[in-house]
Amino acid sequence: MQELLLHYGTRALELIVAFAGVLIFLKIFGVNYQLKQMTSFDLIINFILAAILGGFIMNNSITTPKFIVIMSMYIAMVYAVNLLARKTDWGRRLMIGAPKAIIQDGRLDERMLDRLNLSVHDIASALRQQKVHSLTDVKMAQIEPGGDLTIVKKGAGNYSLILIDNGIVDESALQEINKNEAWLRRQLAARKIKSAGDVFVAQWYRGRLHVVRKA
Repeated sequence: MQELLLHYGTRALELIVAFAGVLIFLKIFGVNYQLKQMTSFDLIINFILAAILGGFIMNNSITTPKFIVIMSMYIAMVYAVNLLARKTDWGRRLMIGAPKAIIQDGRLDERMLDRLNLSVHDIASALRQQKVHSLTDVKMAQIEPGGDLTIVKKGAGNYSLILIDNGIVDESALQEINKNEAWLRRQLAARKIKSAGDVFVAQWYRGRLHVVRKA
């Protein structure tokens, strides 16, 4: 009886430790306050986290101190990767991805559909969910990193583009409006801003650049 109580008491303690580990993980990375859709990077993080928890709970050879060390290492790794994704353009592209334009100026990009392994039926179905029943009604459309489809109907203004996000220049957004970094530097200089690093956000909308400096 004592052995049985000790066994289940140990399991209960492991569950409490696992719960605390997940809670700390979620608090550190602010999952409760995320507005973005889940990306492939988020799925990988969740899969590995689930594997760590499952191994700890089901494998008796993994002690509580070992679990704490592993979780600490994993939290540090995810924090470093998130930092890289937030602070560099290439890191964001690698870890999160970039929007993929599938319709530009009313023309469907067949090559992009092939790259994304999508068919016209897939796009038509996604458009119908947004109450758009014909490709001819669409001026622009892009697939966001989280998988959502953003569309602009013909006759409407183009969607806005973030050219600078917390000091990081989005080169793909510049290409989408047929501009380059030299043009962007001139625009910032005209506003007496030395570099993109001094900009919190720069947004292109309806042919105008809107800039918010860092505090």
